[in-house]
Amino acid sequence: MQVLHTERMLMRPLRLEDAQALNRLNSDQQVMRHIGPLQTSVALTRQYLKDSPLRDYQLYGYGRHALVHQANNEFIGFCGLKFLPDFNEVDIGYRLLPSYWGQGLAFEAAQAAMQFGKEQLGLKRIIGMAMPDNQASIRLLQKLGMQYEKQVTHLGTECVYYAIEY
Repeated sequence: MQVLHTERMLMRPLRLEDAQALNRLNSDQQVMRHIGPLQTSVALTRQYLKDSPLRDYQLYGYGRHALVHQANNEFIGFCGLKFLPDFNEVDIGYRLLPSYWGQGLAFEAAQAAMQFGKEQLGLKRIIGMAMPDNQASIRLLQKLGMQYEKQVTHLGTECVYYAIEY
């Protein structure tokens, strides 16, 4: 799993040692309002890491990256690509602590992840999904150059489905 660098962040593979920091993100009601159920314990987050990102690295050779802010070396969220077998597509996803919202960091990280997907993985298409009322994420998908395609149900939730083709 490749380490990426942006102007303000280090994007590295997630690891089990991130469970506590990731739980802080995944148990924040503001963060999870448009995503899904809260992860209420570090143990649940550790299991999530094993079942999803770490497994993705083994199966596909890529997955979501931990975002570490270079100014203070703080774990501030994650961003990256994820293969979704249900759709047979690669999705861009991101999640940041609220204190880092509105600074362009999600865009910066998503651009780096998508460039990695295009240039290193040879992807010809990347999708992004958001709940219809999550206007901030929809604006970000549009800013990344994605076009609306349809509405879908993903993990039991209605989502708008955007895509970009290279």
